[in-house]
Amino acid sequence: MAYVLLVPAIGFAFLIALFAVQNSTMVSVNLLTMSLEASLVLVILGAAALGFLSALMLQLYVQVKLKYQLYKAHSRIRQLEEELARKPEPAVPQAAKEDAAPVS
Repeated sequence: MAYVLLVPAIGFAFLIALFAVQNSTMVSVNLLTMSLEASLVLVILGAAALGFLSALMLQLYVQVKLKYQLYKAHSRIRQLEEELARKPEPAVPQAAKEDAAPVS
């Protein structure tokens, strides 16, 4: 599954890099009170990198959360299996045993 998503991701990264290289003029970037004069290539690649890192952090959070839930579920299963192993088997009435005997 990962390889299926890897091919379009590499293609998309190539298109972003190609777009950035073709737009190499100097631009003024303003953020709140800061102002910065930079090449548009750096602005485009920086924005793409920040977007990638943001998505990666979100995905890591989801993965850690799912692994923790799986760990809790495995612990609960182990606990229930131990309880089941400690429980005595229910007594079967003598009449039920005679009815269950094979007939030849």
